[in-house]
Amino acid sequence: MPLDANVRSVVEKKLEEYEGRYNHMYLDTKGKVTVGVGHLIANKAAAAFVVMYTVKNGQPSTIATTKQKQDEYDVIAKQKKNYKASWYKQHTSLVMKDSDINAQRKKHIDTFYSELVGVYKKSKGYTSDFDDFPVEVQKALFDMIFNLGQTKLRNVFVNFNKAIKKEQWDVAAKQSNRPDVNAARNKYVRDLFNAAHASANKAAVATP
Repeated sequence: MPLDANVRSVVEKKLEEYEGRYNHMYLDTKGKVTVGVGHLIANKAAAAFVVMYTVKNGQPSTIATTKQKQDEYDVIAKQKKNYKASWYKQHTSLVMKDSDINAQRKKHIDTFYSELVGVYKKSKGYTSDFDDFPVEVQKALFDMIFNLGQTKLRNVFVNFNKAIKKEQWDVAAKQSNRPDVNAARNKYVRDLFNAAHASANKAAVATP
């Protein structure tokens, strides 16, 4: 089953809102080399797989070589941490095209969708499959898996997942807090779960 178009659209928008969108390498809040819409470049070798270009007259020119990308990775990796992403631009000479950033973002969403479908399913003890969750819950889980990764979401947020299994969306809201995420982003996810809870209560009352 393909991802709901409305969910995808909102996920794309919110990821850019919270992760930012940068066509150059920078250090994220944890000091990791990143590019595009929160795309982590895990190590120097991984830099080879990011599509980047040299710049001529302010525009992307020729596709960068593996050496150029890895050299740029090294330059950014040794910069000071805790600066805004845009600050690191002065230390870069390569850029990504918008189309490649979009493709990279789509790949992330498709991968996380596959992982969410694999984790949240009836055969693993959940009341419903991921695709049958309220759209608010789907959106919230996307934000969490993008920020945490599948392993941490599944293994660290134990009480959170117990609430998801029982479809206790209000409890999930309380258990969704992530210490490394800003208050606005945590509130966004919490509000989504609370909205799902309110809708479920309203539907229960309306059912004779």
